[in-house]
Amino acid sequence: MQATADPLVTEHLSAMFGLLSRAHVVEGPVTRPEYTLLALTAKRGPGRACALADAVGLDQSTTSRRVSALVDRGFLERTPDPDDGRAQLVGLTDAGREVLLEERRRREELVAIALEDWDESDRRTLADLLGRLQTSLARVARDHDHPVRSVAGPAHPAPEAADRERTTA
Repeated sequence: MQATADPLVTEHLSAMFGLLSRAHVVEGPVTRPEYTLLALTAKRGPGRACALADAVGLDQSTTSRRVSALVDRGFLERTPDPDDGRAQLVGLTDAGREVLLEERRRREELVAIALEDWDESDRRTLADLLGRLQTSLARVARDHDHPVRSVAGPAHPAPEAADRERTTA
């Protein structure tokens, strides 16, 4: 049975991403696309810019320009690829790690403020459902060669959720 899209869910997600993006643009030290490249580089370690482009679903020239801007600002560095002397690897610098941590703290603070009047069980339910949605979107991207990519990687259930799954299975 094929599920039908829920327009209300899509509308809420779009609005949420828009609000997060606007909050990021107003105050952040890096743009949202730059943050995505820094986070992916931190997760994967040094790699080729073409692999970054593929992972985020952007063309190589756009990614190359963004990488160059991050290199110019000292957040990324290029080093020779030991396996291919003609190629370069892109990796985080100490300044890149710091700006990434700063941006993550800022995002966490924004979400913490938004959820400060939610009780713990509602926050846990939200985290569980968002993790489930991320896993489903990653599966769709993988199984249907869809351009959706997961920067954060596979969702890992919270320990309590994993315990519930073990006890109910």
